[in-house]
Amino acid sequence: MKTIHKTSMFHALGCLRIRPRARTLLTSLCAMMLCIGLAGCSFLKPAHSTTRYYVLTPVAATPSGPGSLAVGLGQVKLPAYLFNTSLAVRKGTNEIEYLDSSIWAERLDTGFQRVLAANLATVLTTDRIQLSTWQRDDVTAEVYVAIEQFDVDATGRGVLVARWRVVSPGGDKMLKAETSRLSRQGPPPDAGVSGAIATLSELVADLSRQLAQALQEATSGQAASASK
Repeated sequence: MKTIHKTSMFHALGCLRIRPRARTLLTSLCAMMLCIGLAGCSFLKPAHSTTRYYVLTPVAATPSGPGSLAVGLGQVKLPAYLFNTSLAVRKGTNEIEYLDSSIWAERLDTGFQRVLAANLATVLTTDRIQLSTWQRDDVTAEVYVAIEQFDVDATGRGVLVARWRVVSPGGDKMLKAETSRLSRQGPPPDAGVSGAIATLSELVADLSRQLAQALQEATSGQAASASK
């Protein structure tokens, strides 16, 4: 019969005591790796974008004919704070906050000019609105607009301050010049940005009506002078 040394026996018993611990540790490591793997998979999933894109909208269009009034509408100038693609919300006299998840879908100066032209065509009942470039003989008058303020505040109050001038074709004569200060109360941006965009669109419509009236007065006076 073989004799088993005590040291060998103790060594074997020690291994038996360690093995359950090793199994527990291995199980814990496997569980940890599984969690990391699942977390990694979730990172690879595309995040749902909360960004929304907006445009200004013109007033409801009505059928228009060629009309007697042809207008050249120059590029609209914006202040630097409106170059940002995000919607600007005024927090105070000297503070502007940009809503990073609310983006203009087109350049704001381009969108403003587009909507202003559409509104003028509707109010003046004409389809002869030229944008940015035209021949002198193609228009009855030219309009140039420079925006100083165009935003809403946290309460939903929208403000549009715009300097504009109406000149004769080629800019030879100033027919009318003014600064429009317009405001409208709408829903606060926190209640939904669409409401704030609607308020801004209504402000452009208000400016369009002022410009249409100025154009009619200026061109009628110009025609009367020419007939004398």
